[in-house]
Amino acid sequence: MDDHWTSQQSGGGGRSKRCLVLTLAVVLSLAPVGLSFFLTLETALGYDNLLGNGGFEQGTSAWTASYGATFITVTEPVSAGLWAAALNRSDTTGEIRIYQDVQVFPGATYTLTGWIYKDELLFEYALLRIEWRNSQWPDVDSGQLRDDNGYYRPITIGSAIAPPDASKARISAVAWIRDSPPPNPVYFDELSLTSNMMPVAFIPLCLKNYPR
Repeated sequence: MDDHWTSQQSGGGGRSKRCLVLTLAVVLSLAPVGLSFFLTLETALGYDNLLGNGGFEQGTSAWTASYGATFITVTEPVSAGLWAAALNRSDTTGEIRIYQDVQVFPGATYTLTGWIYKDELLFEYALLRIEWRNSQWPDVDSGQLRDDNGYYRPITIGSAIAPPDASKARISAVAWIRDSPPPNPVYFDELSLTSNMMPVAFIPLCLKNYPR
């Protein structure tokens, strides 16, 4: 008897039923260097934010500041909601940032958006960044916001494709200090990471077969 099949005899007709349970691995790999899969299924994620506390309504929760940076939440100025993030450092020049790591799927496309308020000459620029963790692919930066204005402006990284060897991405809000100390911080608000798809790992199927 074939070990893959299970037969059951009914009381009168002698009809047997065979049930084969198959597990199909669904592998999604849309990297430019190759496409390898048994069966592909794309699941739309809509506009759900993959970042935790992207609007900073829970204070500094889910975010980590770079070493020595001052990271607090403030009620003014804000882009939306009640709170925004303020980022500064008084004893050095160069890059400071806040960041969090999120799970990503190879081949999936990601969009990072946010609002930045930069009105301080001692900051060279501010930007958003996607860093592919454990991958040789380069980071993806938004355009640098260099000029100063007393209002929030939108920043976007669109259509960033996760590389084939990436499982996590580090999402950062970055500011670069030209001269120290800046009297005013850079503010960030309404940070959001969305994706167009994600792979589904396994789908169990049961096939019933009857004898001829």
